[in-house]
Amino acid sequence: MLKKILLPLIFLFFFQFACKQKVSQSFKQPGSDTTEEQTFFPVTEYIRGQLKEMDSLPITPLKITDHNGKVDSVWMKKEAIRSFAEPFLHPVIDTANLKNLFAGKSFLDQTINAFTFSYDPISKLPDTLQLRRWDVYIDPQKNTIKRVYILKESNNNGSLQTIQLTWKANQWCKITTITQGTERQPDKKEETVKWQFND
Repeated sequence: MLKKILLPLIFLFFFQFACKQKVSQSFKQPGSDTTEEQTFFPVTEYIRGQLKEMDSLPITPLKITDHNGKVDSVWMKKEAIRSFAEPFLHPVIDTANLKNLFAGKSFLDQTINAFTFSYDPISKLPDTLQLRRWDVYIDPQKNTIKRVYILKESNNNGSLQTIQLTWKANQWCKITTITQGTERQPDKKEETVKWQFND
């Protein structure tokens, strides 16, 4: 069901932006006199769809934690993946919510064989918004999502915290948290949840 919903969206994205040219191109910028509307891929809806699809699979996910070089792993309930991904379900990434704050560009990255759609801030972002940028990688042969990357930042009691989500379609997701204080080495934690073990 999810594939039937997402395939037309990916198809639209692929042909609307990527097939126009194989080099970098910018989407519509604010104030541009072109009538073409900027369209964002609905990243949050995609991740929610992946979570819903997992609910129907007979799987037991494995969580691997690497905290400053110390690695541990544990089997987890698949329902726990939803809580794990929750910080990246807000704000909702789609055209309606973020078109006034971010602009996108697309290019064919031959080194990873993917069309890359990158979204960066147009200007200074509100202090309340932790989202900094995101990327969507599309397989040019299959017209399917290969990977999603989201970057967030926050300031907690003088420490800068960078949180990155990498979502590998139908296989695994990883959250990397780097906390940089003023008087100590960065604290780095990587948490990977795998539910597909064929790769």
